[in-house]
Parts: sequence; C-alpha cells; structure tokens
Amino acid sequence: MKPRTTPGRLRWLAALLVAGIALVAATSGLRVARAGDDADALRARTVPAVLALDQVAAALTEADRAASRELASGAFPLTGPGTDYQDAVKTAGQALADARERIGSSGTEAAQLRAVDGLIIEYTGLVGMAQSGREGPLAVAGVAYASDLLHASDTGILARVGQLRDAELASVRKTRDGYWTSTGAVLPFAISVGFAIVVLVGIQIYLAGRFRRRINPQLAFATVLLLVLAAWQSSNALRTRDRIDTAAGSGTTRMAALWEARTNVQRVVGAESLALVSRGVGDDHRAASDAALRALADPALPDARARQDAASIRDVVAQIRGRGFGPPPPAGSADLAPRDGETVRLLLGGGPKTLTGLATDADAALASALAATRQDTERRLADAGDAQGLGIGGPLLCAAALAAGLWGLWRRYDEYRTGR
Repeated sequence: MKPRTTPGRLRWLAALLVAGIALVAATSGLRVARAGDDADALRARTVPAVLALDQVAAALTEADRAASRELASGAFPLTGPGTDYQDAVKTAGQALADARERIGSSGTEAAQLRAVDGLIIEYTGLVGMAQSGREGPLAVAGVAYASDLLHASDTGILARVGQLRDAELASVRKTRDGYWTSTGAVLPFAISVGFAIVVLVGIQIYLAGRFRRRINPQLAFATVLLLVLAAWQSSNALRTRDRIDTAAGSGTTRMAALWEARTNVQRVVGAESLALVSRGVGDDHRAASDAALRALADPALPDARARQDAASIRDVVAQIRGRGFGPPPPAGSADLAPRDGETVRLLLGGGPKTLTGLATDADAALASALAATRQDTERRLADAGDAQGLGIGGPLLCAAALAAGLWGLWRRYDEYRTGR
C-alpha cells in the first residue's frame, strides 16, 4: 500500500532507490564477471588446446618426413630415423600432454586423447621395427606402414587429432558467440539503470512539488554517476566483443591455417621421399604429395613468403618426378636408396633450389607468422578479459550514487521533520 504521509512516502522512495541501485550493481557485476570468465576460458583452455593439437599434427608429420628422408639418404641402416625424428616425436608428446592438460582427464575427448597416445606408441614401434630391416624392403615397408597409420583417412592418427581439434574449435566458436561475450549482455544492466534513473527522476519531481525546490543536487549527482557507469559498461562490452571476435574468430582461424600449412610442407617432403625409395610400389605417395601441394597453392595461405616458397616447391617436385626413380638397385642388393645423385640433391639438399631447403625456408616463415599471430591473439584475449576497473569501479559508483540519493532524501526528510 502506498503511504499517505510525507515521511512514509520518503521512506518508500528511499527503499525503491536502494532496490534500483542494488539491481544496477548486481547486473553490472554479473556481466563483467561472466564475460571475463568466458574470455579467460578461451585464453587459458580452448584456444591453447586447439593450438596444441595442431602442433601434435605438425610434429608427427615432421617425424614422418624425417624418417622417410633418412631412408632416401641411405643413412637409415646406420642412424635409424635420425635425431630430427626423435625431436619431432618428443615435441608431439609434449604438445599432446599440453592438450590433455587443457582438455582435462575425463569425458569423450580425454578418451580420444588416450587413444591417440596409444597410436603414437604404435607408430614409433613400427618405425623402430623398420630399423631392424636395415636398408632393405623391410625397412621401406616399416616406414611406409607407419606413415599409413599416421595419414590414413578417418582412422589415422592425424584424422583423430583433427577430430579432436574440430571439437575444440566448435567450443571456441560457442564461447565466442555466447550471450555473455555479446553486446546484448548489457541489456539487463541497461534496463536496471533505466529503472534506477526513472526512480531518481520521479523522486526529483515529487520533491520539487512537495518542497518547492526545482532541483536536488544530490539526486542530480546520483543520476550523473549512473549515466557514467552506463557509458563505462557499454564501452567495456563493445571492447570485449571486438577483442573476442578478432581473437577467437580470424585470429584462431589464421593460426589453424598456418599450422596446417606447416603440416602440408612437411608432408610433401615425406611423401616424395617415400615415393622414391618405394619406386612407386604400394600406396601412391605422390598422390598424397599432390594433395598437400594443392592445399599449399591456396591463395588464402596466410603468409606471402610461404606462398612464394610453395610455388618453388611445386617446381622442384616437378623436376624430381621428371627424373623418374633413377637406376634400379643391382640384382640381389637390398639397398633401395635412390642412386641418381641429382635426384638426391634436389630432394635432400639444403640449398634454396632443393625440396628440403625450400621446405625449411617455408616452415621458418610460417613459424614466424604463427608466433606473431599467437602473440596478437593472446593479447586480444587478455584485453577481452580485462574489466577496465569495472570490478571495483562499478560497485563504488553504485555506492556513491546510492549515498548521494539517500543524502538528498534525508535532507528533505530532515527539513520536513524540523520545519526548517
């Protein structure tokens, strides 16, 4: 029931003001906290998980390339798959552990990670067994089987890693497009601010009529404070939306494309090496190389230097294939390493006009672009999670607005009570 006496009306208006500003403080704090939580989840879990899985795929492809290259060089019987292979497998294991830490130890994705871990052990076992075949067909078959396990469509290690990565990317997009990171999340706050300002204006109108005062400075000050908070909240919400859109949108997409390009560069070298040592027998490794080359020919490849190197890689691959498989091994020889010196140089040499040299240069360019993009993405996600002082400033402004409003009401109440 609406009070009929002036003191009662003033108390009723004071209670209404307290409720209105409390609602403003609650909606302000909730939006800031939830938007910050979502930005932190992107920065600390989902985006790093995507990148870790991309690194697993790239490192395993590098391991495959290293083992195939050692076969083509003729060093496999002495050195096995080589130190580059060992380093790549170690990097893949570390990246997989990072992904496991980000994703957690329970749920479907965690079980899929354990399956990938087991398949990597099987892969390294096949390569190890290949070394026991020394330079003969058993060595080639072992590395080829390991490569098939890695690259098999749908069931291969890289396919499984890709499925996990796609699931994490879906989580990134879900968070990016979520309610609390949108500008619409300001709506409840805007409604509560509108209500509180209506209350303040209503009090002003009542006091002006009852006490014949045109304006109450304290109530006007409280209104200004709420308008400042509204502008602050809106600016922060727009900033959060912009940073998350860029980081979890184009930033993540660019990083994924760069990792995929690095994988394709290594795949070309590995597949061409296997094609030479197998002399075209068995799986069509050159078809796999062609698929990687087509991906690298995409004009959307996000690095100009890498696009230039990719064009040169295609030219060198054409030269290698134009030379054929070279002279066949002598009768009874188990050494299947290529015997044409120029073919080996084009494939394994370190110069700027060789496949390995160009692949190394392209990988360095892609790695540099990836590092810069990751740094920018992490910075934007950190900015998105920054409340810009609203965590403390919001409650302080609300408290100041409430104190000013109640002080303005108290002065009129005291005036009525004392008759002054």
